[in-house]
Amino acid sequence: MRQANVVFEAFEEARLRAPHLECRALAELLGCSEGEIQASRLGRGVHSLTLTPCDLVMMLPQLGQVRMVTRTAHAALSSRLGDCRIDADQRHASIRDHQALAMQLLLPCWYWVCLSREAPAPGAEPAPCLQVFDRFGRVLHQLYGLTPEATGWKLLEYFAGLKTPGFTHCIDIANDCTDNHRPALLKTWRAMRDTGDFSRLLSRHRLRRIDANRAVAGHFSTPLPPQRFIMALAGACRRTQPTRASLIHGGGAHHHRVRFHHFHQGRQDTLQLESDHLTLSLDSSALQEVWQVVRPGPEGLTTSLEAFDASGEMMLALDLAEGS
Repeated sequence: MRQANVVFEAFEEARLRAPHLECRALAELLGCSEGEIQASRLGRGVHSLTLTPCDLVMMLPQLGQVRMVTRTAHAALSSRLGDCRIDADQRHASIRDHQALAMQLLLPCWYWVCLSREAPAPGAEPAPCLQVFDRFGRVLHQLYGLTPEATGWKLLEYFAGLKTPGFTHCIDIANDCTDNHRPALLKTWRAMRDTGDFSRLLSRHRLRRIDANRAVAGHFSTPLPPQRFIMALAGACRRTQPTRASLIHGGGAHHHRVRFHHFHQGRQDTLQLESDHLTLSLDSSALQEVWQVVRPGPEGLTTSLEAFDASGEMMLALDLAEGS
């Protein structure tokens, strides 16, 4: 409890002295997770939700229009949701809409969900907000209410409580593919037919996405300079066909296919692509490796550019197919 009070006091001090400072940046300065910061605010503007992840997902249509942000450490994909189709069970959820949005959520990764009011952007008015954290205190998703008068937000208050989450620390262990195992990996890769096959490939061979890309270099992947990914982001605004952007992490995948209209570089090396329904942001200073990857899919071979940070975490992917 003493540690939570210290974190809360640091949060309040930062909010007064540097209101533009994002929670993620504050967490890095304090050496804690964003989840620990939000947990320190329990009862002071933040509440735990007692709903199961499946029940919460099925309530999304009652929240009206929302902006759903999927995050990694150095990138974010923000989609505007209105009418959408939702399918869910206790382990998986799928969200699709007519604007070419497709999300696949792994609900067992939803360790803690809190309800609060947050500013969706620096200087913006606070809005009802749901934040989803994994057991390491990392933000998986954020949902901001664009129509706060929707009945669902009031209903969520009945499931609000003060249960304190117990976060743990994450230890990443890389598992490189050896020369002896590479033939089996290549054989499995050639046999893939959809994204589910690729997930099973990673699990079977106990590889991270970046490890698999490195292992099939010269066959299905090619390393590229990081600048190539930045050029692809800028070029997305000039394409006549929509670009499919994907953000994939341990909690699932967020895909959205749109025609982007605006590209600009913000403060602190932040690159941003915008459309009417999607905003994509990426910290270019964290960009370490870029791979051009070919995978079999339901409609044939697909080619994408995948960006990774220094820890090997995937930041973002762009589909290079003109017809995608």
